[in-house]
Amino acid sequence: MIARWGLGVALIAAAGILLVGVTMAFGGSDGAMDHRLVGVIIIAASAMVIAACLAMGGLVRLFIKMESNSYRTHDVLRDMYARVEENGRALAVIAENVQLSEAARSISHRSKERTVLRLAINDEIIRGDWEAAYSLVEQLEARHGYKNEAIRLRADVDQSRKLSQERKLHEAIEAVTAHMEAHDWDRARREMDALLVSEPDNAEVKGLPKLFARKRDEHKRRLLKAWDESVQRNEIDRGITILKELDQYLTPNEAAALEESARGVFRARLHNLGVQFSIAVTERNWNEALRIAKQINDEFPNSRMAQEVRDRVHILNKRAAEGSDEAIGVGVGTA
Repeated sequence: MIARWGLGVALIAAAGILLVGVTMAFGGSDGAMDHRLVGVIIIAASAMVIAACLAMGGLVRLFIKMESNSYRTHDVLRDMYARVEENGRALAVIAENVQLSEAARSISHRSKERTVLRLAINDEIIRGDWEAAYSLVEQLEARHGYKNEAIRLRADVDQSRKLSQERKLHEAIEAVTAHMEAHDWDRARREMDALLVSEPDNAEVKGLPKLFARKRDEHKRRLLKAWDESVQRNEIDRGITILKELDQYLTPNEAAALEESARGVFRARLHNLGVQFSIAVTERNWNEALRIAKQINDEFPNSRMAQEVRDRVHILNKRAAEGSDEAIGVGVGTA
């Protein structure tokens, strides 16, 4: 503030001197050259003084701003120092907590850890991860000393594991039974054998072989009865279908006993196909004739009729391609 007042006084004085110089330089008579020269010098000197005062004023303002910035910087540094001290105290508390022993932290968080372990054990039981469940029970007992609770939880795991295994075993037995009902004997036998290996002492599993044999024999008897009915009623197509399924159940002696009746059914079947083939050729239905010819070759490839049909297939293909109505020979044997 004093510097500003000093600069103001200096400027006023310089302005007064400038005014005197102007008066001396321009207010005198024409002959007073020395007087005018002195006035010009005074004007120049006062101008320099004014310029110097203005420069000093700028420096003063700069110094004032620097001083203000210094005060603000000091305040900021003081706040930062206070925060550093506060953070140092907080870090000291953290360091002290870190230095606590494992036993002390275990005691302070025991209730929370025990709850977390219980929830984790229940989750592992739900997922069926019995090894993980037993491991967590061991942790509960070893780290927290809850032996009675560990015994109870271990019993719960044992019970849940037993129920899960029983449920899975029951589902596997039901699957084997379903295969038997569907007459899928190969798959039923594979799954049954696997159960006999994994659960040899289970009563239901032990009874599966007898159940398998009984259901297979019952189905075999139903097929034999249906075969007899088809033969008596001369139901050739049905009889052949039954005989193809029955073939996997027959022993060599049983197959020999049915051989004669089966031969008669197949002979009748071949005769019927020969008649259908002849009719199709007679009616010039070449596509139908080709279909029946393929059926004869597939079902009776070694018969004389099959050989005769094969000899005419190329003619049938030609007629079918041309859409021709030209007749061909239709006589076929049945042997």
